[in-house]
This record gives sequence, C-alpha cells and structure tokens, in this order.
Amino acid sequence: MIIGLKDAGEEAMKPSKDHKMYEGIYRKIRHPQALGEVWIWLAVAFLLNSPLLSIFSIVYFPIFYLFCYYEEKDLVLRFGKAYIDYKNQTGMFIPKRKT
Repeated sequence: MIIGLKDAGEEAMKPSKDHKMYEGIYRKIRHPQALGEVWIWLAVAFLLNSPLLSIFSIVYFPIFYLFCYYEEKDLVLRFGKAYIDYKNQTGMFIPKRKT
C-alpha cells in the first residue's frame, strides 16, 4: 500500500489532467493501494482479538473489489483506449505472466 501511494505521487489524492501513465508498482498491478489496505482491517482485528471486526473485514473484501471495479469503469471513461491497453497488460491485483 505504501509503495502504491509513493508511486502514485500527488495523484493518490487528486487526479491530474497531465497523467503520466503508470510508473513503479503500477506497471505490475493496477490496484496496489487497495491490495494493501484490504488486509489492514484483518490484521487490526487479530491485533485487537476482535471476532466481530474479523467478520467485518472478511465481508469487506468483496466491497473492496467493487470499489476497484467501478474505479476502473471511471478510468476507462477518463482515459479511454490508453487505460484499456493498460488493463490488458497488467493484472488487477496479481501481476500477469508475460507470454
């Protein structure tokens, strides 16, 4: 998650019109921040020894996926073919194998 924030730079908080296409970890996966953040809740649940928070964090996994799914729909609208090409080259959460 931290690597994703660092590689996203200022765009982690505010999208830029002068977007440079995908540097650092974003060359491997499209959602490194979400991939890191989804596990934080489960780790906190174990640290706090909270069964309720554990259940909540597991239920939150599909919600994170939906956030990423709809974010990608927005990015396709904003960046068009450039983002579609990027999607075809990189995995959503797991790097794609080069063939």
